[in-house]
Amino acid sequence: MKTFFINLYTRLNSFLFVIILITVGLLFIVLPKEKISEDEKRALKQFPILTEENLFSGKYFEDIDLYYSDNFIYRNDIIEIASELKKYKGIKNQEIQYFTKSKGFQKSTTLKPKTNNNAASGDKSGNKALNDSTVIDTTSEAYNNINSVIVYKSRAIQIYSGSRKKLSNFASLISKYKTALGPNVTIYCMAIPVGSDFNLPNSFKKDREKTGINYLYSIMNPSIKCVKAYEELEKHQKEYIYFNTDHHWTGRGAYYAYLGFCSSAGIEPLSIDKFEIKKINNFIGTLYYYTRSEDLKQNKDYVEYFKIPNTTKSTYFDEKLITEKRTKLFAEFARGGNSYGVFLGGDYPLMHIKSDVKNGQKILIVKDSYGNAFSPFLCAHYEDVFVVDYRYLKYNIKSIMKKYGINNLMFAHNVFVLNSSFTTYQESRFLNSNFTANPVKPESINVKLDTLTNKKDEK
Repeated sequence: MKTFFINLYTRLNSFLFVIILITVGLLFIVLPKEKISEDEKRALKQFPILTEENLFSGKYFEDIDLYYSDNFIYRNDIIEIASELKKYKGIKNQEIQYFTKSKGFQKSTTLKPKTNNNAASGDKSGNKALNDSTVIDTTSEAYNNINSVIVYKSRAIQIYSGSRKKLSNFASLISKYKTALGPNVTIYCMAIPVGSDFNLPNSFKKDREKTGINYLYSIMNPSIKCVKAYEELEKHQKEYIYFNTDHHWTGRGAYYAYLGFCSSAGIEPLSIDKFEIKKINNFIGTLYYYTRSEDLKQNKDYVEYFKIPNTTKSTYFDEKLITEKRTKLFAEFARGGNSYGVFLGGDYPLMHIKSDVKNGQKILIVKDSYGNAFSPFLCAHYEDVFVVDYRYLKYNIKSIMKKYGINNLMFAHNVFVLNSSFTTYQESRFLNSNFTANPVKPESINVKLDTLTNKKDEK
């Protein structure tokens, strides 16, 4: 009899296990698949196409593994449960936590401050860094692909590291732009700090952003106007100028950088009381989903945006600059994890904003996603503002500037992007390629409802 019950128990276990496998398999097949993970701000892996090359190289089966991993049923819920369970693991010192990832898996370590800590990953390029540390390349994704993050006092902070060689390459490129565009075009360079100088304890400031920015500006062609955004932000570092849970600066941080730009350009800035300041609550950004830190989850952000007292008309082009469509300067319907998308509505290859300012001044700004919050301020001073996202444009900037008679050019990049070889490579193509812009006439544009356009979603 005892043997009978043991066998019955074993068979029931086996039967239940098979039922679970079949159920999970059927659910995987029938449940709809998402293309974008809003939490992780990235495109999810789609089922690969079978080719002779990827079959024999083994990549086909690797991509199938990634497809199942990305599309596993209730994946986000399982990750959330795992994050909750992790809170109860080990002995905790909550003041400082260090997060890094390797091959898609997250590790978190609670650290005590150490004088010479360097959390950045290794630079295999052989470049000499500012202090022999290494570069964090943030351009492989459309948002900053952060290798290392500190959670300190319930705020996520990116760990900065810089390379003299890469900064020198960027400065040399900007000098080439000046030579190519001639004396009638004014060029600005704005190096944007990501906040590690202001928000990390002194013991973790292995590389100072200010050191890198000062070095870049010191070797810049004297005819280039260098914007002192760092100095303006430093004056207001106790204010809400960087998000707690996201890798961007806030609208208020962008406003203070705008003050720095106006000083460089000889423009009288608008005082903060001239703007209509609006707010989107309950924003949880990319760095929470990177770390799954409970401290960050309890310290949600809000997104401030400053509406200029000017009438504007905005359009954006597709990658090939063939079609042009209407949009708005602020996508005010943005909510949740997309709340930062309120600025410009996302990342476009090229955006054109026409203001009611009548002074004949036109500016083109080459930016990463930090520039989204900054660009609207320019519309209070320029008749036409053209916004290029360096990751997506595939055309020659000289031809765009010539076509529209643009007399000002600005490069606005955060310090990680400035320290990336991809940035210099991409922006060299804008200058030297044979691409030409031939967009349709504005009169033929069809009005389209607002949309968060983030085709690469997502640096």
